[in-house]
Amino acid sequence: MKRLLVLLPLVGCSQILGLDDTRFEQHDAHVDAPSSCDGAPRCISTTGRSVCGQLFRTGDAGGQPMRVAAPTGMRCAELGSTEGPCALSIFGQAKTSYFTAVGTDRVAGEIDDCGRFVIPDLDASVADVAVVAKGGTDYIESAALLLGRMTTAGGTDKGLDLPIVSAVTEMGWATQLDPGTSPDVIGGYLVTYVNSSGIAISGEELRVNGGAVNKPPALPWGAYFSGAMPFGTIGPTLTTTQDSGTAAVVPSGSFMLGGFRQGRTCTQVPLQPVSGAVIHVTLSC
Repeated sequence: MKRLLVLLPLVGCSQILGLDDTRFEQHDAHVDAPSSCDGAPRCISTTGRSVCGQLFRTGDAGGQPMRVAAPTGMRCAELGSTEGPCALSIFGQAKTSYFTAVGTDRVAGEIDDCGRFVIPDLDASVADVAVVAKGGTDYIESAALLLGRMTTAGGTDKGLDLPIVSAVTEMGWATQLDPGTSPDVIGGYLVTYVNSSGIAISGEELRVNGGAVNKPPALPWGAYFSGAMPFGTIGPTLTTTQDSGTAAVVPSGSFMLGGFRQGRTCTQVPLQPVSGAVIHVTLSC
């Protein structure tokens, strides 16, 4: 996602998740006044390696943090709220376990009303993990993959972006793709292409198993999001990523995901679809 980096002093003392004692890179699309949502949830590990990050909206509000209307920075569990991010539950586990529907290694996490989350002490020996958010019929199961993380106990992985797809947004994307057939994005991937500096790449083409993708509904198919808003509106005639560097792809089974632009090809990563879910992955090209 292309974003403005803002460093603000941490404020407030009511956050039950706590705040790091260092300054944190804000992910907001615009500059906020200081608020209870400044900073990051405290990300510490004891027996494993923790993952922390931010839930983001998709569709009309793509790229905006998923928050309640008047956030306090407190844990949803303590507030008893079901508004916004507090409608979701979250867990983390090994990527391979998620792909094969094995639940024995799931670690439950916590979300605050700013949409920040903490998954404490995931198995430190696992390099590739999935963080998964679920929330009844209003939201599609939304996941984000963190690939190639360090495998040292006691460390932390901060700043993971998890785009949340609502049922309304998913229906909107299907209509944008083709009002007649309304191809389903569920079971597919949301992809963010970034360069070595973490900046979103325009002009990138999806590649599945080394080849170009089809137009929907012929699998594997792909589509690109228009403008600078990550995972906002799909442009059905687009053939490469735009300023947001984002795309969607629906495979036919296990596949290698990559990307191509003139003079450069992304390293491919092995993935597979998960029934009923939309999964986010970031590729550095």
